[in-house]
Amino acid sequence: MQTPWEKTLEFHGHVCPGLVIGFRAAEVGLRELRVDSVGAADLVAVVENHACGVDAVQVVTGCTAGKGNLELRDHGKHVYSFIQRDTGDSVRVVVRFEALGFTAELEQLREAYLKEPSSENERALTRKREAIADRLMEMPEDELLAITRPRIEMPARPRVLATLCCNRCGEGVMESRARLAKGQVVCLPCLNELAAGVDG
Repeated sequence: MQTPWEKTLEFHGHVCPGLVIGFRAAEVGLRELRVDSVGAADLVAVVENHACGVDAVQVVTGCTAGKGNLELRDHGKHVYSFIQRDTGDSVRVVVRFEALGFTAELEQLREAYLKEPSSENERALTRKREAIADRLMEMPEDELLAITRPRIEMPARPRVLATLCCNRCGEGVMESRARLAKGQVVCLPCLNELAAGVDG
């Protein structure tokens, strides 16, 4: 039977610092909220980045965008909040800035690889990512993460809305995303094309 980390790694496809950060944050969220089953119906995750850690949160907690209990607020921050809908109990997990000192090391190797995309530079970048990931996995929790218990605004529950037909492209569009333009119901891409003067 696979461990949660093995499942996370299999889902994401490679080891990297962001995956470790998301994994450790998600484990803290479950522990602090005393959630003992993956996919608990009342658990909601709010992730403030759009990086590798999101995959770890999905695997560890069972929260997904499709189920409406994973909300991405891309603020470019390694901040992970977990909320119990039934109780309102919540925990906010923030990666300490001091723990992110590895980013300069990675950036140098990434720049070298982009400048000269050789297999040698790619291997060096991969080795460094894996070494940093190992370091983050072993780092004491209080050095890596700041854990607080603020009251967090509950994201709205997902709603099932009617699907309308875009009069321009003929594709279905959720009612809340449809717009009225020139007396016709249109989807957002078609609205943008109309605004840009593109003929359909």
